[in-house]
Amino acid sequence: MIIVRIVGGLGNQMFQYAYAKSLQQKGYKVRIDISKFKNYKLHGGYHLDKYNIDIETSSSFSNLITRLGFRRSAKEKSLLFDEKFLKLPEKEYVKGYFQTEKYFKEIKNIIYNQFQIKNTLSESTISYKKEIEKYKNACSIHVRRGDFISDKKANKVHGTCTLDYYEKAIEFLNSQFKEVHFFIFSDDILWAKKNLKIENVTFINHKTIPHEDLLLMSLCRFNITANSSFSWWGAWLNKHKSKVVIAPKQWFVDKENEVACNNWIQL
Repeated sequence: MIIVRIVGGLGNQMFQYAYAKSLQQKGYKVRIDISKFKNYKLHGGYHLDKYNIDIETSSSFSNLITRLGFRRSAKEKSLLFDEKFLKLPEKEYVKGYFQTEKYFKEIKNIIYNQFQIKNTLSESTISYKKEIEKYKNACSIHVRRGDFISDKKANKVHGTCTLDYYEKAIEFLNSQFKEVHFFIFSDDILWAKKNLKIENVTFINHKTIPHEDLLLMSLCRFNITANSSFSWWGAWLNKHKSKVVIAPKQWFVDKENEVACNNWIQL
């Protein structure tokens, strides 16, 4: 058996689950451990239960780990793809973020189906969904600030996307396509309204429901992501055949990574 630890915000949880699902598809017996969420209060806690996931989940694996004789854990050492994590010995407890589609690209259709929302959408999300669907060239823009600004430790690791990045991404899309309508998602919507001077814009301004906002991003034909696993998934789950995704070249301040997909435009 392989046990994969799930922790972090929704985007991180989805990466870890997708990795676990790829192991299951290779024939491993896999379970996911959500025990960290007993004391983890950031980002609204555990969210994967909103989706059609089917890997067995538990918040009390400590006794099971002892009973089954787990003697070691496998911990991701970097943010680069490491094939050894897809060829594990039995009885491994796995920790990591697995932030690259290389771990699960081969089962993308399965992942798409697993990350379908189970429950009825909120009224405000339904309203925004209808508005997005009116536009042929809808584009989501995600502005991540929050703890990337207020938390010195997080800022040192992640940094933030500059206003220049967003302006260049918007200019590129407007130069390539007609009548692009932009939908702005942000944890600091007031900052976005003040600083993003855009025509044809809708600011998503309601009580944020993470999995529903991610769905709204995925419905847009174009996506401009932040250096955030949350908007990464909004872009990756976008099923438009002619989609265009723009992502920042610098995803982390100084950590080599393979987060952005190869067919995305990096600015």
